[in-house]
Amino acid sequence: MSDLPRETRAYRGIPLPVIAVALAVGATLLGDSMLYAVMPSRPEAWALSVPAVGILLSVNRLVRLVTNSVAAWIIERFGQRLPFVAALLLAVLVTLCYGWTTAFVVLLVARMGWGLCWSTLRLGAFWTVLSEASDDNRGLLLGSYQAIVRMGSVAGALVGAALTDAFGHRPTLTLFAAVMAATAAVWILSNRGRARGERSPQPRGGGDLRAVLGDRRLLVTGSGILITGLVFSGLVTASLGFYLSSHFGQQIAILGIALGVTSATGIMLGVQWSLGLPLAPVLGHLSDRFGRIPLISGGFALGASGLLALALTQSIWLMLPAVLAAFVASTALTVSLTATAGDLAPPERRSAVVSSYATFADLGSALGPLIGLSFASLATLRGLYGTAALLLLVAALLFRVAFRSGRPREAQAAGDNRSEDAR
Repeated sequence: MSDLPRETRAYRGIPLPVIAVALAVGATLLGDSMLYAVMPSRPEAWALSVPAVGILLSVNRLVRLVTNSVAAWIIERFGQRLPFVAALLLAVLVTLCYGWTTAFVVLLVARMGWGLCWSTLRLGAFWTVLSEASDDNRGLLLGSYQAIVRMGSVAGALVGAALTDAFGHRPTLTLFAAVMAATAAVWILSNRGRARGERSPQPRGGGDLRAVLGDRRLLVTGSGILITGLVFSGLVTASLGFYLSSHFGQQIAILGIALGVTSATGIMLGVQWSLGLPLAPVLGHLSDRFGRIPLISGGFALGASGLLALALTQSIWLMLPAVLAAFVASTALTVSLTATAGDLAPPERRSAVVSSYATFADLGSALGPLIGLSFASLATLRGLYGTAALLLLVAALLFRVAFRSGRPREAQAAGDNRSEDAR
């Protein structure tokens, strides 16, 4: 814990380093988010089967089970700036690969390369945010970071889907790669004055999963983000295009307006990430003020209701609020669970906790598309949505039991005080 007084450590606004790193990371999501909006509803554009799409949308997350630890080692050895710049440039290259090849093996390698990029970008950015945060505003800063980053996801899904319907996926991805290259150049130039050899504190434990597995509350928090990634970032996001096209074909009529299913999927995913812009900072601040656990339990319950509705309804007017409920739940859970991990991670174990927590998140979000798109059956997908709703309710109960003695931050503070007394 910091020795600075509370009034000195509390921030009145969002620090500039948090804004800068969030904008740089958000730009790299353009191509990745477009794939989630377009690929499941247009697999023929890449000459792919639906199960192959599921593999491509999962492999970048599966590979992060390894690359999270690799990224931690690289940043420890070379500092934050050089690996961060390399990851920005590699993201441009893999986005071009998405557009200019239909070879499954090349796409597979590109998606694996993106996994390494994201491990590096996320770890470097997370360190920046935690370094700028205090106990009073950790949820707010993490929520603000997420909101800014999701601007890239919104643009990738909405603009990418609309441009693909109008001009095709190849020109769209080429344009996105150019935008990413320009954004990377701006970030590099604006950070020339920073210390090139700056290193992240890596006292001990690196990406050791024992840092989480040995702590009951961290284990429940890691399990919670795994379930969140599995259900929302993985299953719902990846299968939404297939779910809509199976129900309505290639066009959806709403209020007399016909939308292509690709554009409709892009709009819905854009709404998901747009919700994070106002909601993530607000929800993060609320968790700072009133505790993480009520927000987490409510998020699991809300998400379960949305998934259950998707499993049962065939009406577009019921699907829309159900999808909205799932999106709001996803934002609430991502912000509050990440803040909880930050609460429970003392400085001497922060590297291990951050890397392990990211691995839990990636495992869940990787399994979602692989499971949801492997069966290519609407009936099976409905069953998966119903099962996911039950899983969310079980997770809510586990959190209530694990944290019934109080807020995570309060429990951590008590532990810190005990450690001080022991010394």
